[in-house]
Amino acid sequence: MSIITLTTDFGHKDYFVASLKGRILSELPDSVIVDISHEISHYDITETAYILQKAYPNFPRGTIHIVGVNALLHRKYKPMCFFFDGHYFIGADNGFISLLCDDKLPDEIVEININPEAIDGLSPVKDIFIPVACHLARGGVMNLVGNPRTDYLKYNNLNPLYRDDRIIQGNIIYIDHFGNAITNITKKFFDQHAQNRNFRINLRKENFTAIEINQIHDHYFDIVTDFKKEVFVNGRPICLFNSAGSLEITTYNSNPSQFAPANELMGLRKGDNILIEFIDP
Repeated sequence: MSIITLTTDFGHKDYFVASLKGRILSELPDSVIVDISHEISHYDITETAYILQKAYPNFPRGTIHIVGVNALLHRKYKPMCFFFDGHYFIGADNGFISLLCDDKLPDEIVEININPEAIDGLSPVKDIFIPVACHLARGGVMNLVGNPRTDYLKYNNLNPLYRDDRIIQGNIIYIDHFGNAITNITKKFFDQHAQNRNFRINLRKENFTAIEINQIHDHYFDIVTDFKKEVFVNGRPICLFNSAGSLEITTYNSNPSQFAPANELMGLRKGDNILIEFIDP
């Protein structure tokens, strides 16, 4: 039994996802297909990398991950298959590899050379990525579907900066289902530079009241001192490191069905800069 995951920006309205699953099941009737997400923002490989970074380690080693985001192929964006951290990934050479692997290198990379005429629309995912995934699921080796590669397009969108010995500069890379703003600042990166100093997190947006936060909480409910009066802290901005280890900007009890979501209340958008300034004792 093989596990094949799908991550795309195809949504669920159209036939696209069903078509992919039907193609896999036609070749491997006993395969297990897992949807990681089909609601990735259109063509957004940074968001794709964040979601897959947090999802794939929970799957068994040897799982095959098909990445159908920004998968239109041309002379620059070649179809690629790479093996990293015990998992197979199949997608386009559009910068995703560097974002997923961060500062590490894949163990093996090949440029896929099967079915080169499938270059647009749904075709690369269905007619190139899926046959490769099924080949691997049957126990096939990577070098039979392409030529070895060592180079690939490199981006560093997921990496925050540390400058002037006192400022972490990051940015928002994802707005989740609840409207929480997820940054590329990890707890590991923060702890490395904080050195037990006080700090302030500045959220300043045009046409929005400036917000300064000087504490990172451990839990969403840490700001509640009286649960009988919980209503008075609903909507209050807080920062914490989420379960994936990323700094998250949110509001207590952020529920878009009852209140404006955190990102709208604070005017936060994907790509916004986030500054953490350390203050010497």
